[in-house]
Amino acid sequence: MKPIDADSLGRGQFHFLASGSPDRLLVSVLAGVTGGVAHALLIPLLMLSLTKPDPVLAEFARKDVATWGSWEIQHPRFAVAFLVLCTFALVAKAVSQIVLGNLAGEAASELRLFFARRLRMLPIAALETIGSSRIVTAMTTDIGDLLEGASNLPLLMIHGSTIVGALTFIAFLHVKIFLLVLGVIFAGVVTYRLPLMLGQRSFARSREHGDGVQESLRGQVFGAKELKLNAARYQDFMSETMHRHESALVSLLNRGNAIFYLAIQYGNTIGLLAIAAIAFGAANLYDLSLDLLVAIVMALLYIIGPISVLANSVPAMLRGNVALRRLNALLDAMPIEALSEDTTPLPCNEIRVDQVTYSYAQRDAFTIGPVSLTLRRGQVTFLVGGNGSGKSTLAKVLSCHYRPTSGCVRFDGVLLDDHTLQRARQAVSAIYLDFHVFPKLFGHDAAGLDAARRYLDKLGLAEKVTIEDGRFSTIDLSSGQRKRLALLAAYLEDRTLYVFDEWAADQDPEFRRVFYTELLPEFRRRDKIVVVVSHDDRYFDVADQLVRMEHGRVVDIRAGHEHSHHAAAHPLLEAGR
Repeated sequence: MKPIDADSLGRGQFHFLASGSPDRLLVSVLAGVTGGVAHALLIPLLMLSLTKPDPVLAEFARKDVATWGSWEIQHPRFAVAFLVLCTFALVAKAVSQIVLGNLAGEAASELRLFFARRLRMLPIAALETIGSSRIVTAMTTDIGDLLEGASNLPLLMIHGSTIVGALTFIAFLHVKIFLLVLGVIFAGVVTYRLPLMLGQRSFARSREHGDGVQESLRGQVFGAKELKLNAARYQDFMSETMHRHESALVSLLNRGNAIFYLAIQYGNTIGLLAIAAIAFGAANLYDLSLDLLVAIVMALLYIIGPISVLANSVPAMLRGNVALRRLNALLDAMPIEALSEDTTPLPCNEIRVDQVTYSYAQRDAFTIGPVSLTLRRGQVTFLVGGNGSGKSTLAKVLSCHYRPTSGCVRFDGVLLDDHTLQRARQAVSAIYLDFHVFPKLFGHDAAGLDAARRYLDKLGLAEKVTIEDGRFSTIDLSSGQRKRLALLAAYLEDRTLYVFDEWAADQDPEFRRVFYTELLPEFRRRDKIVVVVSHDDRYFDVADQLVRMEHGRVVDIRAGHEHSHHAAAHPLLEAGR
């Protein structure tokens, strides 16, 4: 299976599958077509066994009788041919569906991996703008709908071939009847497509409200504590978000389903309409014999099933098209950071920020800067100020998550650009308010895991968490305890620059004191560059440099108290030595 790329998604469901493994798709198509043709040939074979054969087939169709147990088999050659053809059709159709089913499953996996790679290349600012709900919906719902629609392609090939084969048999019997049937089917398909287009629009609009439902569910889960304490807020939230989106979603889905299912039932009657046109009109018009009429009606009855299957598969394929359009729209909204693949950490003794500004495109154009400051090894810098002053934004610029709108950041004089930004990120470890704790300590060897076990005890987590094969026994902890796990992971990374955004906010008073008076001095002693976003003014004297911000601007930079670089090491850090 070849890797998925954006071009393969932009050309439709068939091209999406073909780009991954064209050879296997070709096998599936050929098996489906030949299986459908073999299935269609069963009708003329049966008709030949029931009527007087053509002289050319007289020898093959002579009325020999064979016995099988107590059964007498008439026309044994036809019976054997029927059995062989039936077995071939069964195997060919099964092969077609199995091959394409496997291909679709692998394509789904590759598509998820493709989006994972795109997420890796997505700037954090763009990720925040798009929103997690839209991305999660795409990865779970849209990819599933796309693959469900694509998986119906074997049915299209198999039953389409059966229909073509049966129609060819009718054309062989009577060309004018064939043209009549073709006209009825064409008119039926055209009138069938019109309501499908309306239904597809309803499904497409419903997906927009589906994103709203996802976001509402996130609000209910992550805002449960707040909603429990305010009945008015809960009622307003439910009315404005959950109920509104659910009502619109159900209404559009009901409308789309009603249109689709009416269209499907109409599609199921197309074959019957063709039979009625022949039996009640064309039979007299063209003076059809009874044998010819029976043969034509049998062929038409034979294709009613395939027509129904095709009609029933259309909604899934249309939903697949809707999903494909949404996935392409999401890709269009996901810019790529064209960075160097070099992940060697960039050496840094000094970080210089020179006239840096950063503007949010979706937050009323809130801007920080211009900011100029210098951070050095062995120095602890506090970013302080009121809420909304721009502290966390500046921190994300320093941690290389946000790229400056203007100005520049340099590591030891090296400009951070497309060639060096990836390397600079490998020298940074950060814990933000929306931090995530992975269930496993990825990227660490046995020595690192041994150190991690010792850290657990010093962090007061040894009785709650164990580490086996690098995996935490649980991360179902309080926010403060989970932050300690995040701090443990940061220690193990041993980076040059550490950024802590309100790390102590969820800690009890004792661990808060330890963080400011013992851990931060130890980072200083270990010659790290440390940036702390903080409101804890009682500990501001810990800082070597205090940067105060208001309304996105730095209004004051002053030196903190002098600190000894030989402060006693905290036991947590001693444990890892």
